[in-house]
Amino acid sequence: MATPRIFVSSTCYDLQDIRFQLRHFILEFGYEPVMSEFDDIFYNYELHAQDSCLEEISKCQLFILVVGNNYGSVYHKDKEEGISPDSVTLKEFRKALETDIFKHIFINKFVDYDYKNYKRALEKVMLKRFREKNIDDNQIEQTKLLIKKEFDETYPFPYDSYRYVFYFLDIIHELKEGNAYNTFESFGDIKESLKKQWAGFMYENLSKKDKNNNSIFKPIEDKISHIDSNIKKLLDSKTMTSDTKISFDITKLTREVNLENLETIQTNIDQLLNSIFCYQSVKNGEFIYLKRVWFDKRFDTELTKNWLEYQKELVKNYKWSKYLTTKDIFKGYSLAKYVKSYTDVSYKNIFELYSLYDSLTKEDKVNFINTVMQRFNDAYEEPFNLPF
Repeated sequence: MATPRIFVSSTCYDLQDIRFQLRHFILEFGYEPVMSEFDDIFYNYELHAQDSCLEEISKCQLFILVVGNNYGSVYHKDKEEGISPDSVTLKEFRKALETDIFKHIFINKFVDYDYKNYKRALEKVMLKRFREKNIDDNQIEQTKLLIKKEFDETYPFPYDSYRYVFYFLDIIHELKEGNAYNTFESFGDIKESLKKQWAGFMYENLSKKDKNNNSIFKPIEDKISHIDSNIKKLLDSKTMTSDTKISFDITKLTREVNLENLETIQTNIDQLLNSIFCYQSVKNGEFIYLKRVWFDKRFDTELTKNWLEYQKELVKNYKWSKYLTTKDIFKGYSLAKYVKSYTDVSYKNIFELYSLYDSLTKEDKVNFINTVMQRFNDAYEEPFNLPF
């Protein structure tokens, strides 16, 4: 019987106990752990031992990364080339990204806390610099790197190793996909997370069993059905000309296409506004939206229009940043209360919202403003009702 092989990547000495418990847990599950200190690696005679570990990753089905407060040994080739060195653990993670293997990422809870404080302090410095100077678009990335280098030289890292561990965490956070991670304080946190994830993976695949064949043909069937429906509409609306040729009244078809586009745009607007005014939470196993902000006064069309126009300034001033704070997004707009734990909003969402608004005709902008105004007023609360 085929058994899933799971590559465990982390620094060894500081996380020795967690690695040992993790190995026992994987074996109990009936899976095969792959760990260097237990001779699970085939060491190719022609390769460096570290490279043999990297080669083993492509032979595994799962990859577990555990990040503690140590960076670990430096990868041997980076020593030779004199470049900014990757640790062996980071090199293993890069290999996992290349291999496109399924990943589980765990970061020490206190390291994650210190990292977020570091990022907030760095963002403040960058914001100040970009507000003081008008940086050309082609100089943004270079300027950010320079600011970060200067900032790191004076930042009071809790441990010297954090300078490199935070570099590792930057790489994780900058991933466009597969960047989900869990924090842990003890092995128990890792264990419970893996149990839930693997149970969910099992359920997802079992529930797809009866749908596998349909999933292949369903998109094609839907398109054929859509084409057939439109042809029927055309035939139903046909008129005969004097020379007996058939001509089609495509009004119904055009209306349907426009309606589909409109529904897509409406859904996109709703999702963008949800991301700004609300945050996601989980209740009874389902995702729900909860209010992120409350306002102590109602908005009219003029105030709402001004706020939408203000987004142009945000898009320009924060183009170097991945996130904006709630206070910056609603600066000067009667913000009565906000959930501090969920204060960050993706720059991408602000950019998309303003780009959509800016692309509309004058008439459509009026309707758009009314939609956004409704979201503002949904977040209005009488002062004595505010959840303080």
